[in-house]
Amino acid sequence: MNDLEKLILLKQKAAYQETPPGVGEPAFKAHARKKQSLFRQMVLGIPYNPKHKFGKYGAFLMEPFASLGYNFCEVYRNDILNGIKERYGKLNTALHEGLMGNMLRSEHIPWNVFYPMKSDLQATAALLKDILKTDEIDKVTDIRIEWAPKKEEALDDNTSFDTYIEYIYNGKECGVGIEVKYTEEGYPFGKLERKRVMEEEDSLYAIKTRQCGLYTNEINNRRLSETLLCKDDYRQIWRNHLLGAAMVMNGRITKFHSITLYPNGNTHFKKVLPEYEKLLSEYGKATFGYITIEKLILLICKHFEMNEKNKQWVDYLNTRYPFI
Repeated sequence: MNDLEKLILLKQKAAYQETPPGVGEPAFKAHARKKQSLFRQMVLGIPYNPKHKFGKYGAFLMEPFASLGYNFCEVYRNDILNGIKERYGKLNTALHEGLMGNMLRSEHIPWNVFYPMKSDLQATAALLKDILKTDEIDKVTDIRIEWAPKKEEALDDNTSFDTYIEYIYNGKECGVGIEVKYTEEGYPFGKLERKRVMEEEDSLYAIKTRQCGLYTNEINNRRLSETLLCKDDYRQIWRNHLLGAAMVMNGRITKFHSITLYPNGNTHFKKVLPEYEKLLSEYGKATFGYITIEKLILLICKHFEMNEKNKQWVDYLNTRYPFI
């Protein structure tokens, strides 16, 4: 273990501090809230507005700091802000508050973790091989944040990947879809989603789920609405996994892997991800995985050149994101 890896482990250990939860707030979210508030105060050195509807929590960036990109790693900030402008053009109010202002949600994490990898796609390929335990990646060709295929190439809906990494193997296009979590847990149905998932057994969701080969016979032989896939805890994991499988079924790509990234302190996903895995066939298990932010930071250190810029990048990630 080199000196940087030792420093990373020390910082991760230092991040594990007991914090009393708020009323009705999961303990792990209270820990993360305190961590982000301390990061704003001690690292960024900027104030908060206790009268603001979000700012009162201390983990929300006030103007002009939000618009200036203080939610993003300083050494890659200009690149990230240019990427955000290219991806979204003009941000609406909700997207601006979530991505640029809210330190506690996960929207900024793909930009801080994966967007800098665009600077070294060869290292990204080595990283993916390590995570997926495979040699079947010839080269990474693109990294996209908050991306979805054309509707007709997948599920005919707005489901998207937090991060999508495109790669080539044997001359064929393949992909890795990454779902990023921080303090999130499960999520409730939207009105249209509830109708398509729970009421329409001939919906594209139901048909693709039975045809894709990802799930056990116990899942395939039941109505979709009766399976665990539709429960709040599993539904987003299922839909992102199915989105990639649909791209394979429709000939958009040849191979697909679904990965969930989460911090070790998020006890919800630590429990739910292995439970979802039990619903998968052998093929499904071979196309699904999960990794903690803490482990990913160590792999970044292993595969990327640790020049001064990247040392500051991994130090930023490790100072900001781990919690218990």
